[in-house]
Amino acid sequence: MPRKGSKHPYKPKKEYRYTVKDIAEVAGMTRTALHVAKVRGKIDPGDFKSVISFLARRIIEKRLEGDLFTSAMRAAKSVRRPKSVTHVSGKKPKRELVAISESIL
Repeated sequence: MPRKGSKHPYKPKKEYRYTVKDIAEVAGMTRTALHVAKVRGKIDPGDFKSVISFLARRIIEKRLEGDLFTSAMRAAKSVRRPKSVTHVSGKKPKRELVAISESIL
């Protein structure tokens, strides 16, 4: 027993936590795809060794498919569509209104 007022004989234990979202992000897949892998028995999110082996396999497979230096995480696709200049305010132009009213008559 340590004396009263002395330092602790050991460092306090650190606890790390991870979620299914964290595993999916590192593996470069969606949570739905991770759920499918769980149902098929490829991973048990509650078992740390299972998670590590799954991530190692996933990273190795990704590296063998393509560039050796790419990470397993997916790059987000940023596709910007050009904005429509004719409908800025959301209202229809007068030409279209006239054409619609003439087609009704």
